[in-house]
Amino acid sequence: MPAAALDIGYSNLKVASGRPGGPPRVVIRPAGAAPADRLGERIRQGNPDATDEPIFVDIQGRRWAAGIEPARLDGWVRSLHADYATTDAYLALVRAGLVLTGERYLDTVVTGLPVGQASDLRRTEALRQLILGQHATEVGTIEVAKVRVVAQPVGAYLDLVWAATDPALLDRIETGAVLVLDAGFYSFDWALVVAGELRRSASGTSLEAMSVLLERAARHLAEVYGGKPTPIALEGAVRAGRTTWLQAGHTVTLEPVLRQAASEVAGVALEALRQALRREEANVDLVLLAGGGGALYGATVDNLFPGATVVVSEDPVAANVRGFFRHVR
Repeated sequence: MPAAALDIGYSNLKVASGRPGGPPRVVIRPAGAAPADRLGERIRQGNPDATDEPIFVDIQGRRWAAGIEPARLDGWVRSLHADYATTDAYLALVRAGLVLTGERYLDTVVTGLPVGQASDLRRTEALRQLILGQHATEVGTIEVAKVRVVAQPVGAYLDLVWAATDPALLDRIETGAVLVLDAGFYSFDWALVVAGELRRSASGTSLEAMSVLLERAARHLAEVYGGKPTPIALEGAVRAGRTTWLQAGHTVTLEPVLRQAASEVAGVALEALRQALRREEANVDLVLLAGGGGALYGATVDNLFPGATVVVSEDPVAANVRGFFRHVR
């Protein structure tokens, strides 16, 4: 039976779908979502597989557009708070993600919550109920029969387990202590997995994530070059893979600006992590970096865990959703 995984972030909507046991089809879209009347006139309805077109869904009888750049929404402020998974925008992204699977019936959907929320039974059950059942979209009703909710970094860990082929790396994964760092847009999550078991007491969440990093980068650009760069525009540039940025007539290479911002933000996030690990007896053998900002934290992590192997997930933005899909049983 067809199954799917949804990783609904503040910046990206990630979807993996297919038949359990086989390779998933992965789609990544921007996580902009708002009532359709917030779209500019230049936006038109089109093929939901076209990455520049919105996906239209029904939310409480109102037509919403989802899966678009947040900067394309007029007079709409997206949710950046801990209750994101209870908002209409989140539900619109759930339904857009279901449309992107191309299926009308899904036997199982696996999704995730930040580590700090995944152990809260009230939150996990509310999210499960949100996704379970029938969903109205402009391609028809889509039904979900079962839902599983896991801690987000678990997805990146399972993705590594599935992809690893090097015997030495596999030994560290299976018998050692693996620290998964998931640098998302709103939260920086970490999870410690020792010999394949999640240590919840040594896992946690910091809010020093990509949104804070982009705010620092925007301030730096303004101080050096003038003008008023916005974090939302920088976010779009990073998502599009642009290497340069035009600021007040100056062409700026983005990577050094982002790495400088990361060095400032990472210290706060990793100090919270250090405190969480101080009672843990196991030494960290492998550090896995995932999420949209994962690679930017690499230098700081190297200094914090000398001797550990540091691995960046292949296509780190999609690491969690690929691992979620492998969690389908």
